[in-house]
Amino acid sequence: MDIEEFTELEVSIEAGVAVVKLNRPDRRNAWSGRMAVEYRWALHHAHTRSDVRVVVLTGAGGDFCVGADSRALDAISADRGRYAAEPLPLPPYPEGTPDELRHNHAYPLTIATPVIAALTGACAGAGFVLASYADLRFAAGDCRITTSFAKLGLPAEYGIGWLLPRMVGLPAALELLYTARVLDGAEAARLGWVQRCHEPGEVLARAVEFAADLARGSSAESLRVMKRQVFVDATLDFGTAYARSVAEMNAALRHPDLREGLAALRERRPTDFLADSAASAEKL
Repeated sequence: MDIEEFTELEVSIEAGVAVVKLNRPDRRNAWSGRMAVEYRWALHHAHTRSDVRVVVLTGAGGDFCVGADSRALDAISADRGRYAAEPLPLPPYPEGTPDELRHNHAYPLTIATPVIAALTGACAGAGFVLASYADLRFAAGDCRITTSFAKLGLPAEYGIGWLLPRMVGLPAALELLYTARVLDGAEAARLGWVQRCHEPGEVLARAVEFAADLARGSSAESLRVMKRQVFVDATLDFGTAYARSVAEMNAALRHPDLREGLAALRERRPTDFLADSAASAEKL
């Protein structure tokens, strides 16, 4: 599926940053089957396109995502839990993705590109799941964040019962899951689920600024390997993960990004991996 075919997401790309915007503002960006498929394709393009180094995920119209579409949930409940999968093709998982990560919501963990969620307004239920599978989260101080599952009679969905304790610790995760209480951005940051808390109206700009700095100042190859080491290699034993890290270090010594890093160090200037990439493209 091409970006031009999206109907529930908007994607813009500039300076190495792809801003992916959930675009159902009339439904407060309620999560739908088509939106899930389009998000997978947006991440696939971010993983495979050379002009994308970082993804910023946000929502249109003031909210990030209020959760699953309540109309769809009503229909599923009325049909005693039965539902049909969205009849659209899905992109492949990146080569080498272990079976443990071949799950729909874990797809962001398998791509080489960092994903930063910029949270405003409501972030609940399926929106909480979506944000949790991003690499980093920036939130507005007045953001309203909740797991919401227990209030709806649902379990911790899509691996969140495994993931959340590793993000905020076991007791905090249990409290957030059991009570489904609402956090603002500042409290979510104190717990460690949010990495940056900003004034309302500034979150997206700050997230894009951070992403642009990352795209220019950090090696795309380093980001690719580090993300794989943190998420994919976590499925391995330590000895195997350590051996892979040594092999990757030896490969990095031959990679062109090292030349730019050393040149910047000698010249006492910031690294510019985007310029180095553009120059290589012109030579081709």
